[in-house]
Amino acid sequence: MTLAQTITKTKKNDDHDLWKLPKQSAALLIRLWWHTKAYTTVLGIMLLTFASLGFLYIHWSGRKLTQIFKHNTVVESE
Repeated sequence: MTLAQTITKTKKNDDHDLWKLPKQSAALLIRLWWHTKAYTTVLGIMLLTFASLGFLYIHWSGRKLTQIFKHNTVVESE
């Protein structure tokens, strides 16, 4: 009788072990999905920030160039 009990117990453990890998894989995929969403948001905000700074730099450089050209031009008086 003890032999039958040990076979039954090992069979239950084997069934449990079969589902362990898919459950861990699903948990890993869910965690990876949430981290990807969070990092995508952060990287999107950083991209917008750098694009805005680039635009401001180009705008500032353009204004400085126009001021330099205004001072170098000679205005003829009538």
